[in-house]
Amino acid sequence: MPKVYLIGAGPGDPDLLTVKAVRLLQTAEAVIYDRLVGDGVLDLVPPGAARVYVGKEPGKHHLRQDEINALLYRAARPGRIVVRLKGGDPFVCGRGSEEAIYRCERGVAVEIVPGITAASGCCSAIGVPLTHRGYATGFRIITGHCRADQPLDYDWGCLADPKTTLVVYMGAANLDEIAHQLMVHGLDASTPAAAIANG
Repeated sequence: MPKVYLIGAGPGDPDLLTVKAVRLLQTAEAVIYDRLVGDGVLDLVPPGAARVYVGKEPGKHHLRQDEINALLYRAARPGRIVVRLKGGDPFVCGRGSEEAIYRCERGVAVEIVPGITAASGCCSAIGVPLTHRGYATGFRIITGHCRADQPLDYDWGCLADPKTTLVVYMGAANLDEIAHQLMVHGLDASTPAAAIANG
């Protein structure tokens, strides 16, 4: 049965990859990778392996999602080590589940290799805990934009919880709107916040 390894590349530092991810990358025959994958991670891929860039930026997609799905389906063959490499963790705001479902429905096995998600990696790197006794008893991750640039549609009152750290992925374009909605729904304007780019 053909198989694709869906690997989380973490925040870009190859030292933060899992041992399993490193082993698979070093033996890969084809790697389909995103924009947020660090160069040091790609350096682990053997020179003879096929590399296909499928990165996405706001308003500029190298390939549409349906084209990426079809490409992965065509690349998978029995006995061939095919890696779908995504920044962070493939199941945290990364469409990894959509890609896995597409392949499974077409008879291609998928093995998930988790990665350190940006929320954990970035916060740890700058010394900011996601939870801290007496301040934040939990955290939530949301995306800062919606499909086809639709307006953000969240339960803002629920998100404006001062005891929960809120992590917003891909929110730079809507940062003003997000801050406004959180304050309108009760979050104090003096609440500590950080905006991180290129984490």
